[in-house]
This record gives sequence, structure tokens and C-alpha cells, in this order.
Amino acid sequence: MKSHWTSIAWSAVYLLLLLSLLTPLTVITAFFLVIPGIILYTTLPRKRFVVHVAAVWIIVAVIGTLVWSYLIGAVLLLQALYFLIPSLVMGHLYKKRASAVKIVISGAGVILLEFLLILMIGTLFLDFNLAASIEDIMNNAMAPLQNVTDPSLTGGIAWSPEMTEQFSSYTVRFIPFTLILCSLLISTVSHAIVRPTLGSMGHVVSKLPALRDWRLPRSLIWYYLIATILAMFAGSAANEGFLGMILDNLIPLLQAFFIIQTASFIFFVAYHKKWNPILAVLGVILLLFIPGLWLLGLLDIAFPLREMITRSRR
Repeated sequence: MKSHWTSIAWSAVYLLLLLSLLTPLTVITAFFLVIPGIILYTTLPRKRFVVHVAAVWIIVAVIGTLVWSYLIGAVLLLQALYFLIPSLVMGHLYKKRASAVKIVISGAGVILLEFLLILMIGTLFLDFNLAASIEDIMNNAMAPLQNVTDPSLTGGIAWSPEMTEQFSSYTVRFIPFTLILCSLLISTVSHAIVRPTLGSMGHVVSKLPALRDWRLPRSLIWYYLIATILAMFAGSAANEGFLGMILDNLIPLLQAFFIIQTASFIFFVAYHKKWNPILAVLGVILLLFIPGLWLLGLLDIAFPLREMITRSRR
């Protein structure tokens, strides 16, 4: 009976999260939409899972159609399908008791592939232009600033259509980097919530290693070195082309990985030196504001810094 009411509660959460896609809260709730599907798929028999999901989708479609329109109802169902697919993949891996790392990476990969597929379909078959869409959004957002002549209200910045076009092009250029990070974030947040939830329901679920024990592959250093050299010597013509777009996304992505490795090293040192955990948290906060501190993560991958620290304690 308890399991029955738990399933109904998560179905209700699923319904509310789907309806939130029509509100400004979607910027936040989109990061949690994978979670109900994972829990329902992992804890329910397949037929009961289908019944719960179908019931939620029918209610969402009816509300979307009656309150807004048939088009809104259909869009909500498509969005529900989008978030359900990674839920099924991650839920299947939870049932198989796969490692946490495999679950997180698989979930992020599916989310990323889905978005790329949607972008490709929109571009090839629906004549969708992402750059033009972003430029239209920016024009609408910045239109009030273009009509304001008082420097005190605009911060001394004279916003022009040319600046909007440049900003839109810059945004489109960094979409791959943004998508990868968002996919990883959605998958990681989902696992962070699903694991203890399933554990409280009696399911054995592996957890990610403690942050202080994370060691990223040494090959990342070579990727960063090659990307940096190419960026230095490729020339301005290449930097503006396809190669330049790859480098513009690859270099900050690798730097983000090195930031994570630096945070791991800080927690490792704090743990073995028996520092107050607050100091480690403060160190990670400083990491976000001090340029170049991520190089510590690169050095941690390249050299046996941790072995030197633990050896000195013996």
C-alpha cells in the first residue's frame, strides 16, 4: 500500500513538473524532469509504469488543450517524450545496478543526442534557423535599451543592432559547450536526487565516488595542449570557421573539467590534512573567481601530487 501511494505521489510530481514547462519556472524545473520517470520506471512493473505515465500524459494534454490550445497540448506531450527517454535509459541502468559513473554519462549522452537530433530535424525539415531565432529574442529583449538616450539608465552602453547580431553569433558559437554542460548537470542532479530516494525505498543503488577521490583521465591534458596549439597557430581565418568553433567550445570545456579536478584536489588535501570542511568549500568558491587556479587540477592529473601529500604524512 505504501508503494502504491508513493507511486501516485511521484506521478503527481511528474504532472506538476510537466505543467511547469508553460511557466517561467521551466528554466529551473527542466533540470528535474528526468527524475520522476526514473523513479517510476525503476520501482514499478512495466505495465504499471505505462499506466502511470499514460495517465499523466493524458491529463497534461487535456489541461494544455483546454486552457491554451491543441498546439500547446501537443507541444507538452513532445516535451514529455523528450524527458522520458533519458529517464528510461537511466532507469534501466539502475535496475541493472550499473555503476553511478556509467549512469550519469549515459543519461547526459542521451539528453545531448536528443537535442542535437531535434536541432537537425528543425534545420533540415522545418527551415529552423537557430541563429536568427536567438537574434530575434535578443532584439526583443534589447529593444527598450535602443530607445533610451539617458546614459545613466543604460550604464553608458549604446546598444545597437550590430551588437545584438554579434552577441547572437557568439551565443550560437558556444551552443555545443552549453549543451554538454547542461546535459551533464541534468544527469548529475537527477542521480543526486534519485540515488537516496531509491535507497530509502529499498533499492540498491551505486553512488558516485567522493569528490576528493575523483581522478580524470590524463589524456585530457593532451587534448588541451593540442587545442591550445591549434588555437595559437591556426590563424584568424581558421578561428572563424568550423575548426575555430570546435576550439572555442573544446578549450573552455576542458578548462571546466580541470576546475572540477581542482575542486577534487582541494577536498582531498582538506580530508588528509584534517582541515575544517568549510575551508574546502571556501577554496572551491575562490576557484570560481580566481582566473588560472584551474591549472592546479591540470597539475593534479599530470603529476602525483596526492601521493606526495600522503607520503609526507607517513
